[in-house]
Order: sequence, then structure tokens, then C-alpha cells
Amino acid sequence: MALGAAALGICGQVLSFLGVSARDDVLERRNKAALIAVVGAFAGATFCFAGGNIGEGPGIEVVMVSAGTALCAWFVLWYLADVFSGRVVSERITVDHDTGSGVRVAGLLAGNGVILGAAVAGDWIPDRFLHDFAVSAWPALALTVVAILVERFSRSRSSVIRSVLTLSGYVLIAVVWVLHRGISA
Repeated sequence: MALGAAALGICGQVLSFLGVSARDDVLERRNKAALIAVVGAFAGATFCFAGGNIGEGPGIEVVMVSAGTALCAWFVLWYLADVFSGRVVSERITVDHDTGSGVRVAGLLAGNGVILGAAVAGDWIPDRFLHDFAVSAWPALALTVVAILVERFSRSRSSVIRSVLTLSGYVLIAVVWVLHRGISA
């Protein structure tokens, strides 16, 4: 539990680097769009860490490597989504207070957390870890590319209903992939 709390603490610190601050945007500015994005970020980080805890391995270091790999990939994908969307994602959330953007980002972060957490779950086989991770985690990159395209072509103030449908689509894709991998594995 202490490692999980530390992972979420680190996640909270890295959020501001990625454009959304839990303290500044949510608590001080009472930005609802940022709150939704932060909740999605913490859910995604929790899924990544939880996946690292599933399976048999020689010790706590395996959990740290597995969860750390998922979290690092998760942060990189979020960074890429923000950069390749022209930084419109973080700007729409923090400057425009666009709830729709916050909802879509929350869906992307939660969906990627589901995929990446499942990619590191399972018994520890050191010489197969990175291969198995890459084979199971690639849909998170595909989901991120879709999110980049959605953000590039969406209007500055988007419909919350459409954004909730987009969030649902991201999470549904992630869950279907994980269930498909579980059945075919």
C-alpha cells in the first residue's frame, strides 16, 4: 500500500509538468475540467500500479519494475498526446476550463491505464517481460493516436455529451482489448 500511495504521490507531482495541476487548477482555481482530468489521471495511474501487483514474482522489486514500466509508458503517452495535439489539451482544460476536454482526457488516461496495467500483470518471467509488455501494450499507443486526432479536429468548446461518449469509447476499447488478450492468452 505504501508503494501505491507513493506512486500516486509522484503522479500528483508529475501532473503539473503535463499541464494540469491538482493543487493549482483544481483546489485553488476550482476548475471542474481539471478536476475531471485529475480524477482520470489518478484512476489511470491506479490501474497501472494495480497491474504491477498481479502475478507471482521473487519480491517487491518485481512490483516496482512492473508498475514503474506501466507508469512510465503511461506518462510518456500522455505527454505525446499533449505535444502532438498542439498543446490544445492542457490549454483547453486549464485556460478555457473546457469540461469536454477534461472528460476526454480522463477517458484516455483511464483507458491507457487499463491497457498498460494489464500489460504488466501476470507472473514474472525476466527474459520475456519487455516482449510481453510490448505485445500487450501497443493498443495504448493506438488509443493515444486516436485521441490526438480527436483533439486536433474537435472544436474549442465541445459538447459534454459527445465527450462522455468519447470517454466511454476509450474505456470500452481498453476493456475489450484486455478481455480479448485474457481469453486468447
